[in-house]
Amino acid sequence: MAEIKLENVNKAFKDTVVIRDMYLTIADGEFFTFLGPSGCGKSTILNMITGLEPVTSGYIYFDNILVNDLPPKDRDVAMVFQSYALYPHMTVYENIAFPLKMKKTDKKIIRKEVEKVASILGLAELLHRKPKELSGGQRQRVALGRAIIRKPKVFLMDEPLSNLDARLRIEMRAELKRLHRELKTTIVYVTHDQAEAMGLSERIAVLHLGEIQQCAIPLEIYTKPANSFVAGFIGSPSMNFFEVE
Repeated sequence: MAEIKLENVNKAFKDTVVIRDMYLTIADGEFFTFLGPSGCGKSTILNMITGLEPVTSGYIYFDNILVNDLPPKDRDVAMVFQSYALYPHMTVYENIAFPLKMKKTDKKIIRKEVEKVASILGLAELLHRKPKELSGGQRQRVALGRAIIRKPKVFLMDEPLSNLDARLRIEMRAELKRLHRELKTTIVYVTHDQAEAMGLSERIAVLHLGEIQQCAIPLEIYTKPANSFVAGFIGSPSMNFFEVE
């Protein structure tokens, strides 16, 4: 687990500034979500935390240790993407075991850890199957298993449920909540789906044009929006506005 701090973080692509003066602390073990429309900068923030994108200016800390210059492999993070990114020629067992195999972990330990993770995710009966034989929800659980088995300090999830149908999304939300309670690991989650954010998160940062509009618990964001953007973005149907004199 890790506490994450962003201190005066800015990100620009040439002359286009996408993240502006961001200050934020994500608590150790917290389920934290960046919520906002497409193009607001939420995936860029995730990529800077994981080290896939360098910051233009500012500082990122894990447990008060500056990680700006650390490559992704040295930050002890695990990412789960919208795309399942499974190896099609490998079985479920081999896909989940892959991170430990790359570390040259003993085979007996690998088997023990894979069976433990598979049990947590309800995949114990599917370990011999290949990805093409699985449903979308099962494939996403395999992707989660491959992240979990690494036992990272931080899970970074970039719209991991977007490819699932409505029923599976609801099931996977419950699964993610349960996993967070069991693992007690810091989770940084990115989504444009407010139902996901409200149902999963301990705190939410609502983003617009690269700036945090409000950072609070879900109930506060819903009942006490900080500005008209948050008020208009949160809720379905959205809040009505009237001009007054």
